[in-house]
Amino acid sequence: MDIDFSARWPAPPDTVLALFTDPAFLRDRGTALGADVQDATVAGTETVVRLGVPPAVIPPVFARFVGDAVSFVERTTWTPDGDGAYRARLDARAAVLGRAVTVSGERRLSPDDTGTRSTVTADVSVKAPLIGGPAAAAVRQLVRLVLSREDDEVRRRLARR
Repeated sequence: MDIDFSARWPAPPDTVLALFTDPAFLRDRGTALGADVQDATVAGTETVVRLGVPPAVIPPVFARFVGDAVSFVERTTWTPDGDGAYRARLDARAAVLGRAVTVSGERRLSPDDTGTRSTVTADVSVKAPLIGGPAAAAVRQLVRLVLSREDDEVRRRLARR
């Protein structure tokens, strides 16, 4: 796995899932990243978020190639995973210089003694000859930044409850 990220939050998985399926939270998460949130839609257990990611958020070595923003679409589909846990299929896609960038994997929300343990595992793919490896490394760095800022936003929201 290219990405393996964990976080713990002081709330049960049902509460955390309610955040991850709340359009207002999805918009705030995108704004916290400095992105232009173009759409945040929830249909049952599926979320779709469309962002315009500015070059300032992209690793500098690639930022000069992306113009004003990179269009990014994230789809997440949640299902119960037994014993109060949930599992989501993650699919995030962008195109940079006409090349497909894909992050696919899963997220789990599992109850633990402090509330919820979130784990994200995913693979990164960049379909670009010669620069695919360095570009994938930059995408992994960006995804870790996104997950870290998301963790901050979840903590802020839970503290207000």
